Amino acid sequence: MVKTIHDTSLPILLLTVLSTIALVACDPDNSPTVKYGQVTDFAKACASGSQCQSQRCVEMNDIMACTRYCEKAGDCPDDFYCAFEPNEEKPEARLGLCRPIDADAVCKRCSNDLQCDIIGGSCKPFGATTYCLMDCTLDECPFGYTCTQMDDSSYCTPDTNECECNTLKQGERRACSFANEFGECTGAMTCLGEAGWATCNAAMPGPEVCDSVDNNCDGNVDEGILGTVNHCSACGHVCQGGGFAGTQPVCVENTCGLACADTYFDANANSQDGCECMDDTFGSENAGAAISQGSFTSCDFSHQITESRVPGDAKHQAHNDYFKFNYENVWNCVEELEVQVRVPSSGATHFFCVSRANDTNEANWSCKTVTPGNSASTAPYSNNGGYYIKIGLLNPGEANCSNYLLTICDGGRCP
Repeated sequence: MVKTIHDTSLPILLLTVLSTIALVACDPDNSPTVKYGQVTDFAKACASGSQCQSQRCVEMNDIMACTRYCEKAGDCPDDFYCAFEPNEEKPEARLGLCRPIDADAVCKRCSNDLQCDIIGGSCKPFGATTYCLMDCTLDECPFGYTCTQMDDSSYCTPDTNECECNTLKQGERRACSFANEFGECTGAMTCLGEAGWATCNAAMPGPEVCDSVDNNCDGNVDEGILGTVNHCSACGHVCQGGGFAGTQPVCVENTCGLACADTYFDANANSQDGCECMDDTFGSENAGAAISQGSFTSCDFSHQITESRVPGDAKHQAHNDYFKFNYENVWNCVEELEVQVRVPSSGATHFFCVSRANDTNEANWSCKTVTPGNSASTAPYSNNGGYYIKIGLLNPGEANCSNYLLTICDGGRCP
């Protein structure tokens, strides 16, 4: 008779073994399945770690997704790396998470570590500012980066020594410019990856020339050049001056013409022969600076000015002419002082005014009109002293280029 033995401890032992296996499988510090083994939900979208086999939900490819643990290079898929995860409870643990090698995050400007969380890196000083750098404690750096010891850990730094441009930033562009005394021209430069930045494609500012190009990059084309005498209606359209003295070329509303210098006048209103009349400047522009004709004491004299003129054209005229002279009747002659102005028939109507002795107030001066081909005279004597004479065109803007004849005389000696 075979006796059946019922051992009640066997189920308990089996349950204990299975429970131990289950606990080991769920321990991220011991289970290869959780640490870096083949989880089935890697890169699957998640809202929290509780939805992931690894219990870790991280940012990747613009979404939150499940990741897996890793220990060394090669544990993560392509375009991911094993980013070291510090463990405060077990500092000796060398465990990491598979995180994306995100080109936008690697070497991104930052101010704190939270901005570098997508790559599991740290915000570290590099160059002139701080950037997100990948931790290379467990894994190798991507191409174009070197694992560099910094502080208490190691970080991937770009071989170009330029965080803004490296192998992960190839093709990116940034603004650039060239500036000098002429202005500033803006452009762009492209990251060539391992070769660094390409040369800035901005133009070099230069003086504006007539070429339909904005040479000084101020937003205007050929400003101050087109519409001038050298480029009047178009580049190279030069206005000719005709070679006349006192005449200069001008460009008005993209049309060439001639203009007179300050002391020249087109008295015949014909621009083809230039500005043929020049102010003789024999007379000054005001009484205070009147040109002296001398002092007279004789009872019988005649003093003439024959070359003086007040030229004008349809637009303007020269200044009025001012003269002065002194007269003293030292011989007690019969007083016959006279001032006379004669205008040739080819001239224009003039006026002239003469003061009484030592009177500079023009409102008190005696004035007369002289028509072409005629003369007019006045007897100004009031006392010994200085006398002033003013001569001008009666009608401003009337064409005139003929001399008038001014005579100061006594004893009936005027012509």
